[in-house]
Amino acid sequence: MKRSALGTEDAVEQDGPLVVRPAVVNRTERLALSAVTLFFGGAYALNGLFRHWRFDSGAYDLGIFDQAVWHLSRFEAPASTIRGFNNLLGDHFSPVIALFAPLYWIAPHAETLIVAQAALLAASIVPVFLFIRSRLPFEPACAMAVAYGFYWGIQRTADFDVHEMAFAPLAIASAILVMDRGRWRVFWIAVATIALIKEDLIPLAGGFGVYLILIGERRRGGILIASSIAAFALVVGIVVPALNDAHGYGYTSAYEGFLARPWLLPITLVTPAVKVRTALLWLLPFGLLSLASPLAVLIVPLALERLLSANETHWGTIFHYSAPIAPIVAMSAADGLSRISRRLGAAPHVVTAVAAAAVLLSSILPGHQPHWQLFVPDHYRLATFEEPGRTVLGLIPADASIVAQASIVPHMSQRRSIFVLDARAPDADYVVAASPLNPWPAANFDELRALLEERRRRGYTVLFEKNGWTVLHRQPAANRL
Repeated sequence: MKRSALGTEDAVEQDGPLVVRPAVVNRTERLALSAVTLFFGGAYALNGLFRHWRFDSGAYDLGIFDQAVWHLSRFEAPASTIRGFNNLLGDHFSPVIALFAPLYWIAPHAETLIVAQAALLAASIVPVFLFIRSRLPFEPACAMAVAYGFYWGIQRTADFDVHEMAFAPLAIASAILVMDRGRWRVFWIAVATIALIKEDLIPLAGGFGVYLILIGERRRGGILIASSIAAFALVVGIVVPALNDAHGYGYTSAYEGFLARPWLLPITLVTPAVKVRTALLWLLPFGLLSLASPLAVLIVPLALERLLSANETHWGTIFHYSAPIAPIVAMSAADGLSRISRRLGAAPHVVTAVAAAAVLLSSILPGHQPHWQLFVPDHYRLATFEEPGRTVLGLIPADASIVAQASIVPHMSQRRSIFVLDARAPDADYVVAASPLNPWPAANFDELRALLEERRRRGYTVLFEKNGWTVLHRQPAANRL
């Protein structure tokens, strides 16, 4: 029997629970895969769009990426006044976001990014399914693909604005699939793509290298490890500082504590307890099956980056940070299930039952999964205070500078100058706020109200005030004389 790059057999005995590795997925399976992909793509898009239309999206990060992609679509540097960078690549090295720019030639809206992200996340189901199908019969393979669609790391990414990490699951899943099939030229392209998504993912290329060495591909593995080290040093040490106005890389401080006392690594990895909870929740939706596969080694560099960071937002299960881990967990779990069932001689219905359990677990863990909102009628209703918001959006000229509440920013971010309303915000042509909306980063709207009053004392006049919405306007200097 022939062995694949992962060391698994391309064919198994007739009486085993698995099937011969299919060269081509048949028509029925293609239809099922298409249906699953479209279902989740639609669900991710609906969740993100209505969240945005209810003014629940934010400057961080939908506004940032909308402004940057808008600039790129005009063949300009991806500047972000929201983030404070003349070139966003001087913050994080994510040149892959340039792939969003052509979409703005057709539909220049923040909603375009939301739908594009949903499509990218849903598209990652395809390589995940194709990999799983090479190890399991169709029914459990389809169930595991559905479980991946429900997986919280993917859902939370789709739910929380738009990020460059939208590209990560598709690129990572594709890299694992082509590595498994021994298609090395495509594999190198996939790994290079991963490195262009964000500098945080470059160490994963080294993880692929370690894995290849473990399975006997020493030359390729060694090249990958050396290349990942060199690429990370180049990007963090030279490229990002060259694009950054401060000529530095702004995220090394998150690891200063660990680097100062590296001998405390075992303690740092498990304290506080939220880190242990998150690590367990990476694996529990697939019943810890990932631990039975050597592919699980790919989780290690991503886990170390998260758990050794001093940034508390990296430790939990919210936001988008677990998107890169999602395909690794799902694909390694399928490989682990195939290995365990082969060793134990498990019957096909047992394998299917385990896969079905993964669907259930993925749909409920870690709780408050975003997809459940799709079954709540209020998710699709706009509140009465949101209609005046549409009026506000139409009042302000496209070339005007704006200071706005963070939840308003992504509705107006396709302009050269827009800033989040806080004490540090500069003067602008217009100031926009709404008391019914989330006041973040302020603790409450009273803080924002004080900022509005301070602007009025400095000569800003009220242009619009209704249902909690306030628009202040500053007359041009010539008119104030």
